[in-house]
Amino acid sequence: MAVSMGVVVVSPDGEWDAAVGSLLAQRVRPAAITVVTWVPGGPRRDPRVRVAHCLPSAAAAVCRREALRTPADFVACLGGRDEALPGWLEALVEACRAPGTTGRVGVVRYGAVRIRPDGVVGGVVLPEPDGPAGGAPWDGALFAAGRSRAGWGREDGGDGAPCAVRRDLLAVTGRGPARCVAVPRLLVRRYAPCGGPAPAARPAPRPTARPSAVSPAGPPASGRRPARPALVSVVLPVRDGAPTLPAQLRALAEQTYTGAVEVLVVDNGSTDRTREVASAARALVPGLRVLDAGDRPGEGYARNTGIAAARGDFVAFCDADDVAAPGWLAGLVEAAAGGADLVGGALDVGLLSPAYADEQPVPLTEQGDFLPFARGANCAAWKDVLVAVGGWDESYRGGGEDMDLSWRAQLCGFRLVYAPDALMHYRLRDGLASLARQKWNYGLSGARLYARYRHAGFERRRLSVAAVNWLVLLVRLPDLVRSRALRRRWVRYAARLAGFLAGSVRQGVLYP
Repeated sequence: MAVSMGVVVVSPDGEWDAAVGSLLAQRVRPAAITVVTWVPGGPRRDPRVRVAHCLPSAAAAVCRREALRTPADFVACLGGRDEALPGWLEALVEACRAPGTTGRVGVVRYGAVRIRPDGVVGGVVLPEPDGPAGGAPWDGALFAAGRSRAGWGREDGGDGAPCAVRRDLLAVTGRGPARCVAVPRLLVRRYAPCGGPAPAARPAPRPTARPSAVSPAGPPASGRRPARPALVSVVLPVRDGAPTLPAQLRALAEQTYTGAVEVLVVDNGSTDRTREVASAARALVPGLRVLDAGDRPGEGYARNTGIAAARGDFVAFCDADDVAAPGWLAGLVEAAAGGADLVGGALDVGLLSPAYADEQPVPLTEQGDFLPFARGANCAAWKDVLVAVGGWDESYRGGGEDMDLSWRAQLCGFRLVYAPDALMHYRLRDGLASLARQKWNYGLSGARLYARYRHAGFERRRLSVAAVNWLVLLVRLPDLVRSRALRRRWVRYAARLAGFLAGSVRQGVLYP
């Protein structure tokens, strides 16, 4: 069954270049594009785009009128600052033809990633699962979905989720049985309006060219990128890392990769000699720069500061307390040259934490929950991908930000690849208090990730499994005094399970 899609772009401030440009760049273009604005004049008009001017008080009625005039089966609505990602229209058309639904599909909701004024991710909206559309006033919902301010500050589906509506549902009559279909993907970048969330202290640039997106299992990115990076930027966030930083910098100086490299040490508010240690390594590490990111704590903020300052088209990330193997950078670049948008490397605890071999991180290819993810201690991405998805979410603390970035990128259609040859020697926490704090934070972030991505397919554990885990902890309570190894294992699991419960309370979800 052929399905046609028209688009109404709502532009309160007269800016529609972002939305219209992204629509005209689609592989399959909409049947019609109409811009509704109440600002006289405006940007240069395109003959393929119809412009309807109106008063603000009549905007909703004009949007409905223009949607009914659209020569298409469905009508989608975007804000003027929204950007439809490549493949947006195909995903909506495929959802309109979804098999196995009761009645005709009437409404298609899909996800959006919200970008703050400074270019950093401000949230994710994913629609709730499919359900009946009934006789809801979809003309108002369509208009609200296109407003630039719609849904900012919310993390649920709600009215902030973009949608497409079957045109006959917008008419006064003819509202037959319909069904709401949810597309669990991030198909739109929605930029904050003026007066939205406050920007960070440092700006992050927008893409200079539209990034090439592919499905997670699709072909490599198009030829818009070079075969290999012109310059690789290594971003190394650090806070009070003077004791371990020299070993990592020596390891970066001994990389076998022969291309151009710059190393950005981003100081996130150190109170020890970290800056002096980093500055002293300039003779050893060509292209080393020391950046200040001390006005706000958090690895996400430090990494985003590095992205904004990076001159390279490919950005790699590592930590100050680990040690990169000689072929680390070459392995990441090789995977990127093979068509990856985002790359995750391998972690090994044998060198730096040999006593804790049982805590060896699971390789990316063996991760079993939801989508795979690249760990922040060893990952890389093309810079245009990082900018497109809004970089690292700075609101995460102590874990979870790498899962969020990886999942967000994949839901936007970018491709994650594992690079086993990109080896990083990984250091585990030694003290029990530090370990417990880390696992507690992992538990908190787990509940938060579930709250954000449950509509995309992230499933929680069964309650019976969680109950068994708690029961095992109680039975093994004597491990706390039996040996150091058993005590460490008990603390690891207890802290994480407790974090799950605390995170569930904070997020208003059940994530045992």
